[in-house]
Amino acid sequence: MPVNRLTRDQVLAQALDMADLPELDNLDRPAGTILSTARSIPWLQRCLDLLHQEFPWAGTIASTPGTLTTLNTTNFAPADFILDVRDGLLLDLGGATKRTLRRSFQQILSIQTLHDQGGSPATGQPNSYCFLGRNLRLDITPETGGFPYTLWYYQMPAVLAATDVPNFPSDHVLIDYVYMRAREWAARLPMGSAWKYLREVEIPAIRMTGLGQEPEDNIIPLDPIRFRGVSRSPWDWMGSTRPNL
Repeated sequence: MPVNRLTRDQVLAQALDMADLPELDNLDRPAGTILSTARSIPWLQRCLDLLHQEFPWAGTIASTPGTLTTLNTTNFAPADFILDVRDGLLLDLGGATKRTLRRSFQQILSIQTLHDQGGSPATGQPNSYCFLGRNLRLDITPETGGFPYTLWYYQMPAVLAATDVPNFPSDHVLIDYVYMRAREWAARLPMGSAWKYLREVEIPAIRMTGLGQEPEDNIIPLDPIRFRGVSRSPWDWMGSTRPNL
C-alpha cells in the first residue's frame, strides 16, 4: 500500500479535466495549478475518509502503546482510530505477550456483572475487551500497577499535501469520485451520485479483486471463546452453551 501512483494534485487535475467546468477551473486552478483553497481538495479528502471508514482494511494499520490500569477507559483510542484489529489489544506480562479477545459489549457486561456479585470488582489479567466508540471496556480490572499494552488499529488517512500520494489502492476510483462530485457541484448530477457510485460499484469491485490487501483472516476460524481444544474433556471441541466461559 498504496498501489496507486498519482499525487493529490494529479488526481484533482485529471478529475477537473474530465469534469470540463470552466467556472470550477477558475476557482480551483485559474493559472493551471491547484490552489490551496480549491473546492476539490476537501472533496478528495472526504472521499478518502469515507472510503477508509467504509472499508478500513484498505488503509494503514498502526499501533499505540500505553498501560492498562482501569476497568473502563474513556477516550482510550487515539484520535485517528477507525477500528481495532480483531483481538489486537496485546498485553506485556513481563517476558510474555498475551493477546486479548474482542467480545461484544453484552458479553463484557455479563462478565463484569459476575465479578461484581461478590462485592468489589475482581482484579487480575484482562482476557477480553470491547470498544464503544473510542472508549474501552475490559472484562476485569487490571491488577495493581496495570499492564503495558500495544493496541493495533486501522488508522484514518492523513490530510493530503499537494505532492502526497493518497493511501488507497486505485487512482481511478479517486479521480472518478472527484469528477462526479464536481458534476454534482455544477448541478449536472443529482447530489449523492458520487458516493452512491463508490458504495455500489467501486468498493465491492476492490473487495473482489483483493486490492485492499485485507489483513483479517481469509478463513473462518473457530471461535476461541467457544472452542478450547480438549484440555478439560473429550467433548470440549463441541463448544459451550454458557456465554461467559
